[in-house]
Amino acid sequence: MSAATHRLALLALLALAPAPAPAGEEHPDCAPLAAVLDQAPTRYASLAGTEYSTRFEARRATTTIPGFDSCWVDDVTRSFWCLRQSPGAAEAGRSAAAQAELVERCWPGVPTRQDIERGDDGVTRLVQDWIVRGRTRLRLVQRKPTTGPGLGSVFLYLY
Repeated sequence: MSAATHRLALLALLALAPAPAPAGEEHPDCAPLAAVLDQAPTRYASLAGTEYSTRFEARRATTTIPGFDSCWVDDVTRSFWCLRQSPGAAEAGRSAAAQAELVERCWPGVPTRQDIERGDDGVTRLVQDWIVRGRTRLRLVQRKPTTGPGLGSVFLYLY
């Protein structure tokens, strides 16, 4: 086989090979979160809907990140946040782990700061923080009762 024929055969094999999986923000699962992050410079103003919650002092967002029940644009801090209520701490833990995996898949190599906060309100908060795109903070908070059974919840904050 001549060198030219060998190169053509190699090119044909490379053309038939599957494309590598997208990495980082290019991964298809990252699109909803990346689209929200695109709105960070405007403090999420275009995502604020008309429904207002006096309890949260926030407007329901016009988009919800997959895995969460609702998302909101905070009127005071102009941050974006999402909430998922779970029937128990174990399910909340699984949900938080899935969200953390997503963030780490979308921004591989970005350092994670982890902390456990035990509040006087009987709730333990497992906190993970990332700084992405240079300055936007993603904060994932899993809330669970400090003692006994009870509801669990997961929050994702972008500010």
